[in-house]
Amino acid sequence: MTSTVSRFEARLAPCGATRDGESFVSEDQQGLVTEELLFACGCRIAKEEFHDGSVHRMVVSHQGKVLTDEELRGE
Repeated sequence: MTSTVSRFEARLAPCGATRDGESFVSEDQQGLVTEELLFACGCRIAKEEFHDGSVHRMVVSHQGKVLTDEELRGE
């Protein structure tokens, strides 16, 4: 499994504010990829790409409100 952590410059957060933050990406070399963006305000965007090609994406504001929680089926 490989993992990387990096900082990103200010971009639009789910709450509508422009904030910087950190990006976390991990991959298990068999097709599972997880990416999470954590904004300085507390908002987060998480995306998981599974071995079968399906994707789960969740967007949460810094108040804890889930703005998006969707799953897309792979081919």
